[in-house]
Order: sequence, then C-alpha cells, then structure tokens
Amino acid sequence: MDRLKGVEYFKRIYELGSFTAAANELQCSSAVISKYVRFLESWTGAKLINRNTRTISFTDEGERFYRYCVSITGQTNELLDAVTDTDNLSGELVVASPVSLSIAVLGPIFIRFQKENPSLSIRLQMSDQLTDLVGSGVDLAIRGIEAPADSSLIATRLGALDRILVASPGYLRNAGEPTTIEQLRSHKCLVYSLSSDANRWEFMPPTGSEEPVSIEVTGPLIADNSMILVEAAKEDMGIAMLPRAYIEKELRNGSLQQLTLDAYPVPRSIYAMYSDRRYLPRRARKFIDFIRQSL
Repeated sequence: MDRLKGVEYFKRIYELGSFTAAANELQCSSAVISKYVRFLESWTGAKLINRNTRTISFTDEGERFYRYCVSITGQTNELLDAVTDTDNLSGELVVASPVSLSIAVLGPIFIRFQKENPSLSIRLQMSDQLTDLVGSGVDLAIRGIEAPADSSLIATRLGALDRILVASPGYLRNAGEPTTIEQLRSHKCLVYSLSSDANRWEFMPPTGSEEPVSIEVTGPLIADNSMILVEAAKEDMGIAMLPRAYIEKELRNGSLQQLTLDAYPVPRSIYAMYSDRRYLPRRARKFIDFIRQSL
C-alpha cells in the first residue's frame, strides 16, 4: 500500500475525528480508510486509534504519529512546490469567506485569480460563521474584523474595510437625522450580530487621539448577514453600520445616505487567516498576494 497516501489519510482522520467524514472528503469508502489504518498500525508496530461502532480516540502513539503526518505532508508539499513550474498553479484551493464580503468585494477577485490560473480549482465555502480551518480542510479563511483574536492562527492583513452609518431618506424624514453618536440611543438601529461590537457600536473621535467610544444600540432587526441589513435600511427600518464597499450602489442612487456624526465608526481590516500547524501551499500564498494587490 502507498505509505504517503496512508499518512495523508491518517492526518484527515485525526483532523475530522471520523472515518466516515474522512472517507467522504477523500472520496473513498470507510472500508478503504480502515484498511489504511490497519496498514499503518502494522507498519509502525503500534495501536494508533481506539475505535468502536460509534466513536474513535487516539492513543499516545496515534497523537505522535499525527504530528509526524503533519510534518511529512508539509515537507512533501514544500518539495513539490519547489520543483513545480512557478508560473503554473494547480490543485485545489479551499477558501472560507463571509457571504457579504465575498459577494460585494471579493467575488470578482476570486474569479480573476482562477482565470489567470486555469489549472487551479477554487472551492469557496461562504459562511458568516467562524470556520474550523483544520477540521474543515480549509487552506485559509478571509475575515473582515477589527483585529485577530485567535492566537492559534496566523493572520495576514490584506486591506482596509471602512464602515459608515447609513439610513434611507424616508427613515430620516420620519425619525430625524442624528448629529451625535449619543443620539443613536434613541434611534432604531439594525444590528449585525456577528460583529465584535454588535450591540455596542464603537466610534473614534475625529482627532483619533482618544480611545474608542461605544454606544449601546437597539432596533427591530438583528441578523448574521449584512445584506439583509442593507435591504432593511432601504425599507426605512432604521440606521445601519455597514462597510462602504457593500453599499456603493445605494449611495449613488440615493436609496441610502451616509450620516455624518461627531465620531466615525471604528474601521475593520480584511485578513487572511490560516493555521500555523499546517503547511501553507504556494497556491494559497500566491492567492493572498493577489488579493492584497487587488484591494
């Protein structure tokens, strides 16, 4: 049997925590996965996995063997990158990216990158929820956040994501236009639930020399996707804090207008995030560079 393939299979069994999940991802049967595990245990002379009909767990030898698998697959990929034509990216690049950010900003960049690298396949997993990079087999995740919080991940800043306050002309006619951030407390606000400042919007004074100020907001809609907030704001439901890049069309046609207050929303940055426990393929490094240049 192919030892290198066995190493790759074991690595994904460990990361996914299931024979069935590994078999589904690797497009083989659970029987093949079991056969490779028995082969590896025979090769190493040690029991690597404790398993029954429902669960699996890893022995101390299995834990050490997983670290060996990570090292071997990383070194193999690094060698293949070094001897492969540097102008020809191939294989599959798995990217996790938020829905709204992908549609409004990154989608055209993804498409252009693939067209410039026709031998490359991009598998895009769009979700506003945080992704388990190792468990889901993702090469890198892209996030629009204030600052990376997970110290187990490496974060590379790709560009800025400025946020602004907007509302529809109809809402402002009925409710009045606020001129200070304190007045937001008495307005209907539309909340993006996955933001770090979801119910307490953060602002910087114009001088930029003071600490951020947070204002508690409430309103008729809380959602985990920004695009629904855009539509709600257009329907006179309240004030929304949104990345400018998401609403360029609405600002141009006048369905939404920007509010100018005595402080401005704390901006976000776009980061590429990947696990420091996994080798980052050359196609992922090139992709990161391409996004940074495009932005």
